[in-house]
Parts: sequence; C-alpha cells; structure tokens
Amino acid sequence: MCRLAAKYILFTVNLLLTLVGLFLVGVGVYIAIQYKNLLDDVLGIQLNKDYAPTGLIALGVVVFIISLFGCCGAISESKSTLKFYAGIMGVLAVAKIAFTIFLFVKMSDLKDNVQRTIDQNFNDPAQNVAFHALEATFKCCGTTGPDSYSINYNNLTAPTCCDKFNNDPTTTDDANRICTINEAYPVGCSRLIATTVYNFLRTIAFVLIGFIVFELMAMLLALYVAATVPLPVVNAPTTYYYY
Repeated sequence: MCRLAAKYILFTVNLLLTLVGLFLVGVGVYIAIQYKNLLDDVLGIQLNKDYAPTGLIALGVVVFIISLFGCCGAISESKSTLKFYAGIMGVLAVAKIAFTIFLFVKMSDLKDNVQRTIDQNFNDPAQNVAFHALEATFKCCGTTGPDSYSINYNNLTAPTCCDKFNNDPTTTDDANRICTINEAYPVGCSRLIATTVYNFLRTIAFVLIGFIVFELMAMLLALYVAATVPLPVVNAPTTYYYY
C-alpha cells in the first residue's frame, strides 16, 4: 500500500514539476523581453553577459524533461529510470541551493550598485530619455524625490514626474507639460527601483527554496519506489516424471 501511494504521489509531483518547468521558461522569456532594455541600458545590469534569461529558460527545459522521466519511471516502475531521475533531481537541487546562496550573498551589493547607477544616470544628459522613462514606469521623481530638480529647474520637475501627464497620452506639447514639485511623485527613483530589484531577487530566492524542497521530496520518493519494486516472478519449469 505504501509503495503504491508513493508511486502515485511521485507521478503527481512530477506532473506538477513539468508545470514548474514551463513556468521557469515563461519567466525567462518574460525577463528577456520586458526587462532586458531596462536592466541592460538603464541600470547597467548586463543580462547579455550574465545569461540570466537564457539560463532560466534552459533550467525550465531541463526540469520539464527530467520530470517526464519521473512520470514515466513511476508509471512503468522501471528501476533504472527511477534511479536516473533521482540522481538528476539531486544534482538540480544542489545547483539551486548554490544559486540561492549566491543570490542571498549578492543581493545587497546589487541593490547598492543599482542605486549608484541610477544616481549617475540622472546627471548624465545622454541618459535623460531613459531616466524619464523610469520615472513614468515606476511613478517616481528624480533620484531622492522632487527636490532633485529644485536647484536647477526653479521648483519645476520633469513632466514624467506628474501622474496627470503619464495618464494622458494626448498631452504632448512640452510647453504645457509643467509639473511643479508639489504635483510630482514624492518618492525618488534611486531607492525605489533598487528596493524593487532587491525584493524581486528575494522573491526568486524564496521560490527557489520551495523548488528545492519539492525536488528533494521527489528524489526520495523515486528512490523509495525503485527500492520497493517487486522482483519479477519466474515460474519454475515443470518437471515430468516417467515411470
């Protein structure tokens, strides 16, 4: 009874893991499409050098394929397939543990780097368009708040600091797009975006911990099912006696 329960639990777990693999592929594609320009061009995080989206997509594909081995091994009760699956799941769990530790160690440094890069880009005329796009996207103003503009802009801020202009795409005349300090978003972009990136990485780390527990349970179940698969019954040859 325990073996049958473990067998069907293993099958269900692997079915869920195939969905997890597809989820990782989707997240990798989403990051590659939606955030590459933001992280690469504006924040200085070189995704094309770190291969983060590609790595996430590859990880999702691997999880999906290995989970199919788990499903097939559980249904067919193939010892070799189950042991192969358990070994691969153990390797994946160890890889995720290492990556999760790396995230927790580097999170604060990355947050500081993002904040420092945004501060530098605010004072770089070549980054004006990109910085204002950040203001409109994250609903923030300047580096530390509207006061970032007060010295050089006579208490006026960029139009992208005002919600009324960002919500009205028909307002295109820059002469009429006047945004005062009192109307601007009160939060600065540097800390807000850096904190957003930090929280995003924390979320990824905790999700990975959940995946690790999931994979270790699947590995143990596979080993248990493989160890309890009954041996094939070999019928003894019939002996005939002649008198």
